Amino acid sequence: MKFKKIAAVLLAAVMASSFAAGCGSSVNIDAAAATLDDKEISMGVANFMAQCQAAQMDSYLLAYYGEDMWNSDSGDGTTMTDSVKKGVMDNLWEFYVLDAHAADYGVEVTEEEKSAITAAAAKFISDNSADAVRVMNASQENVEEMLRLYKIQDKMRDAIEAEIDTNVTDAECAQKTFSYVKFEKPQEGGESGETEASQDADAEGAEPEKTAEEVKADAQALLDGGADNLETAAEAGSYTVLKCSYGPDDLEEEKNTTSLDVEILKTADKLKDGVMADALAETDDSYYVIRMDSVDDKEAAEKKKESILSQRRSEKYDEVLQKYKDDSKWTVHEKEWKKVNFENLYTIKTAEQETAADDGTAGSTTADDGAAGTEGSTAADDGTAGTEGSTAADDGTAGTEEGQEPQTAADDGAAGTEEGQEPQTAAE
Repeated sequence: MKFKKIAAVLLAAVMASSFAAGCGSSVNIDAAAATLDDKEISMGVANFMAQCQAAQMDSYLLAYYGEDMWNSDSGDGTTMTDSVKKGVMDNLWEFYVLDAHAADYGVEVTEEEKSAITAAAAKFISDNSADAVRVMNASQENVEEMLRLYKIQDKMRDAIEAEIDTNVTDAECAQKTFSYVKFEKPQEGGESGETEASQDADAEGAEPEKTAEEVKADAQALLDGGADNLETAAEAGSYTVLKCSYGPDDLEEEKNTTSLDVEILKTADKLKDGVMADALAETDDSYYVIRMDSVDDKEAAEKKKESILSQRRSEKYDEVLQKYKDDSKWTVHEKEWKKVNFENLYTIKTAEQETAADDGTAGSTTADDGAAGTEGSTAADDGTAGTEGSTAADDGTAGTEEGQEPQTAADDGAAGTEEGQEPQTAAE
């Protein structure tokens, strides 16, 4: 699991939440965590950003990984601790190199924005326990600096992305859309016979698994009975009708951005509006019943156009950022940075505790023994532990496929939020 690209959403969530933490070791906040050219990056700011990430990760993943979470493998051969700390340093390099070049685009933080940042920082400090504030190095200065960096990064992204060519031709974004029902063949060595559209059976009295011949017969029966109305016929058989939009480039194997086999797309491409394929389409693992819905889907084309523009914006931002980085000298002071750890476990205060604190019937709760904070509460009580709770559609350029269960975000951590999204409390 990588965390570089989820820094923004984690920090935004922290700014909107309250945490309690136990006692913990301190770092030298006056030392330099890193140096960009001749500018020193404060350990106080760097540790605060790292602890913000750790706090949010604790709230989502602690129940899944257990209290030894930060020593667990992150998935790339390093510990969760090292992975998050690397992500923090990558983000700091990005923030400060953009800050150094803000004048290139006439970017600055306005007086009104500074006032909002000051208010947001003060609210963050007041919303958290004294222990949490101390362990996180959440001074007014450090919190304001983090919010300022996010504001600069957000404005720089907008300015850089505004330079892209916004002309997208009709040919570039043309899309066709077809409907299909997929029947998965039994797995090799067994007779699973399950399809994407099969009914879930109770554990007791489950229907016998189907053979390959029976699966094909089901698909053929739907093809034969669905000519007039595929949706009605599919509903009668408890099958799910899915949709796929694609463009001319997707018909080439190396350029295919959909999840379907190119041969399936080519079968659909031969059809006219409203026409079903007169035979089952087949791949090594499935049979398909296919109907062309539109050979000129204007709505899908608009989505594709925005996808193309989004990709151009992302590529432009990455290009400029990389040039800035290449022209800079970034040095991490490992002796100081290695002192940062996440041994103090954070928990989000419950709504009841927030209410009690507001009406004066209870004070803020901390954990004197350094264990996870609030009494009687556990991380991720809603059962979402172990997931990042967001979906992503690859890089945004893939053909649209509706009706499928959403795929979880890839390892880059997009978590459904663009890198650098501004913390919510500073946005207003």
